[in-house]
Amino acid sequence: MKTWKNIRGVTMLEMMIIAVVVGITAMLAAPRFGKIMDQLKLKTTGKELLASLRLARSSAVSQRVQFGVYFDLNSRKYILFEDVANPSSFTYDSGMDSVIESNILPGNVNFGSNSFPNFVAIFKPNGSAASSGSVQLTSSGEHTGSMTVDVLGTTGRVKLISN
Repeated sequence: MKTWKNIRGVTMLEMMIIAVVVGITAMLAAPRFGKIMDQLKLKTTGKELLASLRLARSSAVSQRVQFGVYFDLNSRKYILFEDVANPSSFTYDSGMDSVIESNILPGNVNFGSNSFPNFVAIFKPNGSAASSGSVQLTSSGEHTGSMTVDVLGTTGRVKLISN
C-alpha cells in the first residue's frame, strides 16, 4: 500500500510567490534594458563609422588613389567613396565619385558636430588625411549619449572617443 508522506511537490502558494518575485524583477530590469540598448546602438554605430574611415584609409594606401567618407547630415548617412571626379578639390561629387558603400544611421543616432571641411574626410595615397577633423555621433530620445570619431591629418590615424 502507498503512503502519501513520501510524495513531494510544489504547492500553488509557492508557485504564486515565485511568479510575483519574477514579475517584480522583470519590472525593475525593463527601464535599464532600454538604456543599455540605446548605448549599444550608439557604440555599434561608432565602431561601424570607425571601420569605414579605416577602410577608406587602407584602400587609399593599397590602391594609390584618394578615398573618403562623406557625412550627409540631412539624410543621416555616411558614404565611403573613391575620389575620382576632382581629387585636388577634396570634396564629394555625388554624380561623379565612385560610391563603395552607403550606411544609414539607426533611428536614435544622429550626427552632432562635424569639423571636416565640406563634411568629407579624404585620405591620400600616402595614408595621411587631407585635413584633421572629427565627427560626433549622438543618441537621442530617452537615454542620451555621444561618441566622437577623430582623424589626425598628418598621419591619417582614426580613433573612437567615448564621451
